[in-house]
Amino acid sequence: MAALPDSLETSLLTRLATGTAGVVGTEFLRCLVAELAAALDAELAFVAELCGEGDAVTLASAGKPGVELREGQAFALVGTPCEDAYLHDIFLVPRGARLRYPRDRFLRAHGLDGYLAIALRDARGRPIGHIGVVARQTPFRPAPSELQALRIFAARAAAELERQHQELAILEAADKERLRIGRDLHDGAQQRLVVLGHALDLALRELEADPSRAARLLSAAREQAVTAGRELRELAKGLHPVSLDRGLAHALSTLAGGSPLPVQLDAVPTERLPALVEGTVWFLVSEALSNAIKYAGASELRVAITVDGELLHVRLSDDGRGGACPSRGTGLQGLGVRVETLGGTLSVSSPPAMGTTLTARLRLRP
Repeated sequence: MAALPDSLETSLLTRLATGTAGVVGTEFLRCLVAELAAALDAELAFVAELCGEGDAVTLASAGKPGVELREGQAFALVGTPCEDAYLHDIFLVPRGARLRYPRDRFLRAHGLDGYLAIALRDARGRPIGHIGVVARQTPFRPAPSELQALRIFAARAAAELERQHQELAILEAADKERLRIGRDLHDGAQQRLVVLGHALDLALRELEADPSRAARLLSAAREQAVTAGRELRELAKGLHPVSLDRGLAHALSTLAGGSPLPVQLDAVPTERLPALVEGTVWFLVSEALSNAIKYAGASELRVAITVDGELLHVRLSDDGRGGACPSRGTGLQGLGVRVETLGGTLSVSSPPAMGTTLTARLRLRP
């Protein structure tokens, strides 16, 4: 694309600032690529994050119909211009990208010959991802002022990725701590209460003086011990469901088996998923089940969880009264933040008298 007039060049910075104002996280990345694709008349703009040796995953993308790079889609860097993007701060192929990178099937399939990439680096200067823009029209030559605008917003995009990494690390640490506390409760206080119950049983059999009254007192004490054990088990389950140690399918079957509301598990992956993903899905189902029982007056909760490449799709629906407002409940709000931290999305549909449906999409490689 030819250089734009000065008035349009200088407006790109303003356009990007306006188009991304007031949004953070993944939504910021989506708004950024949408504005970039439109402003540069490109077929596609995207943000990708490095995810292992020689691989990247799409975090956000936008472009013209027929040219799609799905969010959560992983792709190999070898043999593509994306691989060379990490050798430069800004990497530009004005024309001939298909000839230069004959192994890149995406460029070939869509007839894309112009390529621009800006590497995203963390605070230590290490590459963590890149912004890519691809076009059919050549020569594809953004003006110097446009490249400067892209540098500014690439720095902000890199900061967003770093923030997400930090939040993910905090989430992992919190989950590990919940697991530790849950196991400590299970192996410590709960076991001591079990011993107490057995001791009280022995005392009941050995009492001689005023056996009737003592028996009543000891029986009440034993009931208190049993209740305390049950409460501790519930607390441990809330911190980290012990049943997840055997996988998501087993954990959800256990959750459904102990529910007073029928739970229909229509589809649940049998293979093990990343621990953070399994924990998030379990908490989503648990929250949906709790809301269906307490507020919705539902007669059933249906659960459908499917794997689609690098994405996990979760659909939870009840047949209750609907009308749920997710902004009023701290449970769903907290889960929304957790899902967003994992690079996913969570939406709630709850029209009056038509039940409530929670739909989540999670990256399998957060």
